[in-house]
Amino acid sequence: MTTVPNIGNVFKYMMLKVKMLKRCFLFLFIAVSFSSVSQNIQFDAKGLVFLSDADMSAFSIIDGNLRKMPDSKDVISTLSFPLNYGDPSQIVSDNASNSVLNSAKSLSITSNQKLAYVLETKGQTGYSQTKYEDLIEDIPAGKYITVVNIENLKSPKSLYRFPVGTNPRAISLSPSNKLLAVSSEEYGKELQVFELDETGKPLRAIKKPNGFSPGRIVDLSWHSSGDYLIYLNQDEADLGVIKLVRDGPTNQVIRLEKFGNTVKIGGLITKGSFTPDGKYYIVLDKKKEAFDLENKANGEVFIIKLNLDDEAGNHFLISRAPVGHNPFSFDIHPSGNYILVNNLEHSFLPPEHYLDSGESSLSVLHLNFNGTIENIKNLKIDGILPTSAVFDKDGQNVALSIFQYLTFGHSFGGIEFFQFNPTEKQILKFQKGKIYVPRGVHTLKPILDY
Repeated sequence: MTTVPNIGNVFKYMMLKVKMLKRCFLFLFIAVSFSSVSQNIQFDAKGLVFLSDADMSAFSIIDGNLRKMPDSKDVISTLSFPLNYGDPSQIVSDNASNSVLNSAKSLSITSNQKLAYVLETKGQTGYSQTKYEDLIEDIPAGKYITVVNIENLKSPKSLYRFPVGTNPRAISLSPSNKLLAVSSEEYGKELQVFELDETGKPLRAIKKPNGFSPGRIVDLSWHSSGDYLIYLNQDEADLGVIKLVRDGPTNQVIRLEKFGNTVKIGGLITKGSFTPDGKYYIVLDKKKEAFDLENKANGEVFIIKLNLDDEAGNHFLISRAPVGHNPFSFDIHPSGNYILVNNLEHSFLPPEHYLDSGESSLSVLHLNFNGTIENIKNLKIDGILPTSAVFDKDGQNVALSIFQYLTFGHSFGGIEFFQFNPTEKQILKFQKGKIYVPRGVHTLKPILDY
């Protein structure tokens, strides 16, 4: 006798199968979705090197109150990519006296990425010191360079230090790593060029050029040939070029000579850099000191054409574009077509008295092939003293240092990341992943070669 199946049971069985299939598809969809949007920091580099000025608060610029934290020491730190979530051991530090004050260029790294030179633009504060009436004038003077081995990013080691002029302002290594240029506020040592041995130690100092005008040399840049050194004189508000005269048989530098005319820029110039192709020289003018709260002027970026192949050396200004308030530094996109400027704005004002404390900005500028420049985007960001913004190897991502966040209670800083795409309306897109570090982070340097 043939058994006739119960139609109701068959229907229930089929519906159960459908539900199970739906659950399987839902599980697979969720799994694929989570794997495709998993969070990790995107930054194409081997790692980052950065400095921490730990013995003062960002607000100290205005009121002189250091707001020291326990066991705060000036350090150089390294980290390697990719990062693992929740693993603080990936950030490694060693002692290196440094300061965020009076410098937009206080770290230089050899081309083989083995040594880092850290400039002490201001000295470390006394152990029991808690406040200065005038922070800029009263804080101890800087006078040293610390040399750090960073060949292994998981174990940076401070090796030694040597003295330079008082209150040094800028540092720059030649392309060959054989010459180190340093500027300072000390009379007679406004410009020092050190010849280095194979281990990076200074062998001798080369005298500054005859007739070199005294003044605060706030930045130095080597030309890719290694035969020219560009300097910015803040007191004279101009740019000048120095030529290295070498001995034919030995190729050793005999003397330094001024080359061509100086370019008058005006304002309060603070940092300069060549475009990647060496065609133009970019200068940042911050217009005023950050603590001058009455002056409302925004900063500017200038494009300079240097004629180094012409014996007359006629250098001239091509174009200029506005940026934000209190610009501190900038970085150039690997293509040379875009410039990213980090503006302090009024982020460093004590929050008890100022509403715009903790707010800063980034400016994106477009540089055309003919040297004209325009500001195409200003982006507001949260964070105090964002003193350093740098592109990664292919220019698709940006790392930004935040000296300090507007937090109450424990103070800390961080490194944030953005995706960069100039073809989209949202040129800079904030990445969710960030790195929290002790208060005082500044001067990021990406290690690009793997």
